[in-house]
Amino acid sequence: MAKKHSGLSKAAILAAGVGAAAFAAKKHTDHLAEEGQTLSGEIKEAVAKTAEKTIKMPAPDPSYRNTERGKYEKNSKGIYYTNGNYEAFARPEKPEGVDNKNAYLVGSGLASLAAACFLVRDGQMPGSHIHILEAMDVAGGACDGIFDPSRGYVMRGGREMENHFECLWDLFHSIPSLEKPGASVLDEYYWLNKHDPNYSLCRATVNRGEDAHTDGKFNLSQKGCMEIMKLFLTKDEDLYDKTIEDVFDDEVFNSTFWLYWRTMFAFENWHSALEMKLYFQRFIHHIGGLPDFSALKFTKYNQYESLILPMKKYLEDAGVQFQFNTEVTNVIFDFHDGKKVAKTIECKVKGERAENCLNRKRSGIRNKRQLHRGNDLRRSESRSGGRCRGSQQRRMGSVEKYRPSGSFLWSSREVLLRY
Repeated sequence: MAKKHSGLSKAAILAAGVGAAAFAAKKHTDHLAEEGQTLSGEIKEAVAKTAEKTIKMPAPDPSYRNTERGKYEKNSKGIYYTNGNYEAFARPEKPEGVDNKNAYLVGSGLASLAAACFLVRDGQMPGSHIHILEAMDVAGGACDGIFDPSRGYVMRGGREMENHFECLWDLFHSIPSLEKPGASVLDEYYWLNKHDPNYSLCRATVNRGEDAHTDGKFNLSQKGCMEIMKLFLTKDEDLYDKTIEDVFDDEVFNSTFWLYWRTMFAFENWHSALEMKLYFQRFIHHIGGLPDFSALKFTKYNQYESLILPMKKYLEDAGVQFQFNTEVTNVIFDFHDGKKVAKTIECKVKGERAENCLNRKRSGIRNKRQLHRGNDLRRSESRSGGRCRGSQQRRMGSVEKYRPSGSFLWSSREVLLRY
């Protein structure tokens, strides 16, 4: 079908070209007639040959039909592409045999928790069949946000969120809010950013806190703009072994634009030029928001409280098994009949080598989870002496009971502004 369609397209293009030539010749002939002139023999012959070619164009294949049948057939990767929101709100059918399957997720970062949530919501896998193995004693991976009396405020990572996080928003419209009954995490997030849009009054400072007065300007020369556009249009394969220094010079590096870019996305001059290009393509629609962070949207608290804890509560309510202090050291696969199946997960529990995690009894996992919860509560009590003081101190309200590591926090905005 694809080949027939391709052949038809080529024939249509050729016919259009020949038809245009014939039309032009006919128009020229009519013009000469109006002027009382006649065509020479050579021109008449050319017009005749053009008309002959037009008449002799091969006829379209009669078996071809315009249709969208097959448009949504899965490709070799098992996926297909669609658009619109027709499929966005429909629930998938329950996969055959899912009740007889188990899922073991290594780590409890944002990606792992999201996978577990989609398995529960879309895959409709029983929660008790989903096991999350985490080396630390708290979920969230780098998406944390804690106050430690010995280290201060710790926030190893954060996501700079914007409108086009389709998968994230799709997920969190299904995760219940911990503070607003009947609302989702997406609901409370949306309402917050509608009522209190994010922007920065001071994008950069000099002399230990004085406003650098970047004033929303990029300060890019014409040459610098052209360097950026050239990178944007360069093929990926031409950038595999190049750094940003190979494609930009001081026309870009001395600009305020580069200050905005590198401080928002943590780029260095020696980083990959290809990664720079891919970031350009991903966030081109938010270039205008670089000078004042107005392109970004923020959670009410830091992302551990606002994103991780609601996901963890949702999964626990579904019966998902969490096993903390469990470090996965190796996964042994069996290859048979073209399939790759994990047969053994080697791990350490509290630093001691444990038996195959795949064979652990579920009751044992549950008991360990309860034990770690008790440890978390004791840690919370021991940290209470390190609470922050002053008017900026904030309680988490109803979120507090879900947090295992301390009951006070700074909102993500306050951390950014104060530190």
